[in-house]
Formats: sequence, C-alpha cells, structure tokens
Amino acid sequence: MRRLEQRHRAEAAQAARTAALVSAGAETAALAGLRQALSRSPREIPCKYFYDDRGSALFEQITRLPEYYPTRTERALLVAQARAIVEAAGGAQLVEMVELGSGAASKTVALLEAALQLGGRPRYVAVDISAHALSRTRELLAQARPEIPVDEVLADYTQELTLPAHGGPRLALFLGGTIGNDDDVDAIRLLARVRGHLAPGDWLLLGANLVTDPAIIHAAYNDSAGVTAEFNRNILRNVNALARSSFDPAAFTHYAPYVVDRQRIEMWLLAGRALEIDLGRIGGRLQLLRGEGIRTEISRRFTRDQLLRLLDESGFTPERWFESPDARFGLGLARARTTLRGL
Repeated sequence: MRRLEQRHRAEAAQAARTAALVSAGAETAALAGLRQALSRSPREIPCKYFYDDRGSALFEQITRLPEYYPTRTERALLVAQARAIVEAAGGAQLVEMVELGSGAASKTVALLEAALQLGGRPRYVAVDISAHALSRTRELLAQARPEIPVDEVLADYTQELTLPAHGGPRLALFLGGTIGNDDDVDAIRLLARVRGHLAPGDWLLLGANLVTDPAIIHAAYNDSAGVTAEFNRNILRNVNALARSSFDPAAFTHYAPYVVDRQRIEMWLLAGRALEIDLGRIGGRLQLLRGEGIRTEISRRFTRDQLLRLLDESGFTPERWFESPDARFGLGLARARTTLRGL
C-alpha cells in the first residue's frame, strides 16, 4: 500500500511539473499537436516536451559531460567575444537583452558583464518553458550581477509570446544551437516571429553548431554515463502527465545517430519489444513493433553560409560573424530589417 501511495504521489508531482509546459487553455491544441505528430511518418514527439523541471535539470547535467562540447564551446566563444558583440549591438545604449530558451542563463552572464563594463545597465528578460530554469536564472544572476534587473517570462516561445514593453535598443539572444531543431522552413518562420518582437534596428544574436568531425558529434549525444538517454526517455513521462497515456520509458532504448548527408543528429526512442500504448487523452492506441521508433529531436549542423542565409530570409541583415577556434560553433549577429525576404 505504501509503495502504491508513493507511486501516486510521484505521478501527481510529475503532472504538476508538466503543467508548466501547457496552460489550461492550450491543452486541447497541445493534445491535437501530439496526435498529429504521432501519426506522422516517422512518428514524432515535439522536442519542447523535454523541458519540464526534471528535463531541464537533466540537460544541465548533459552540458557538464566530457562528451558534450557544444555548451562549453559556445560559452568560451561568448566570453571571448562578449565586448565586441555588445559594442556592435549598441554598447551602453542597449536597453534590454531578451533570451529565448534561457535555461540557467549561465552563458549570458558574459554579455551582461560586457554591457556593464561599457557603461550600460540593460534589463535581462528570460523566456523559458521551464519554471525550474527560470528559478535557476534568477538565482544565478542575483549572485553574479545583482545590479541587473531581471524579468521572467514562463512561455513556449515557439507559440504566441508576449514580452514586456521596452523603450530602446533590444538585443534578442537565441543561443545553444536550438535553431538546429527545425528544418529550414520552420526555422525561418520561428526567426521571423522573433523579428516581429523587434523594432527595425534591433539585434539578434543567433548561436549554431557547425559541421565538424562526425565522431565528435555522435559522442556528444551518446554519452557513456547514460544521462542523454535518460533525458530522452523523460519526454515520455511528460507526455504521460499531459495526456494520461501509458508510455513506459523503460521499454524504450535511446538511439541518436549522426546522419552525415543530412548534417544532423536524429534522436529516437526505439521500442525494446512489441508494445501497445494507450494514448489517453490524445485518443486511440499506438502499436509499435520491436525496434520501431519515435523521433524526439533533430539537431542540425550548419555551415556559416547556411546560417547567414536563414537570418537573411527571416528579416535580418547579418552584420558580424564569430566562430570558435575549433570551428565547431558560430554566432551570427544580425540587425532587424523593416521587410522580410523569406516566408
């Protein structure tokens, strides 16, 4: 009885954590989106469902793993180029930095410090789908730079987004290589929505993983400690909490190959045996044969020209390019135009 009680409490706690992912008014649309994604070929679960509080904490662990180079490479690049980036984006005149998918904001401190050194005091607006990530952001900045005013926006930035009003130059930050989670069409649409929150002349700093040695890329998503595998399986717990479905994470195997000709990691969950899953409020049942998979993420690698083209077609004029010494990560700084050339 005690074990059953503990399990029910754990399930209730998971449901409460997942509530941050989807507001009550958006549940119907979220369930319809999941139904559509699981009906595709290949079947998919949108990667935004990784990031409940537990998923965000697991991803923080991933960023500290020896195999996972993107976070430390991007952080080193930001530290090295922070002053040049902030100077190019307005220096002391910069009023606000808005970070989409802030995580714990650990990489952003270098940019805020550069702004302070240049005589500015920009407000920092953290936008994230995870309440845990926003809490970590608040704690980190309170310790590192208490003089920086911080606003928190708990939201899915891939959907409708409301940002606080601002009265001067704004620098939007879209870091972490997250732009690689979409194909070109969806990436342009997303960046164009970001452009819609900026005035002409405002700035966007876009971070992206670059094409490099396939073995190094593969290892980054297949760590020896199994943290990425647990992060991947956690997406099923979030779907269960939202949809009251019956996915058993332990019945799935993490699979994340680097597909060289498509320049991307594809992250999958493969059924370890034949399964019949009650989809709960999604509707219906899902049958999987042993070895059949559900794709949970793509993570693309870019060339410099590919990334700058995405910016151009989204309503931005690329102005500066910064690249890590090992050529594994790039940052494109671009200014918002008045017109779009893409979608």
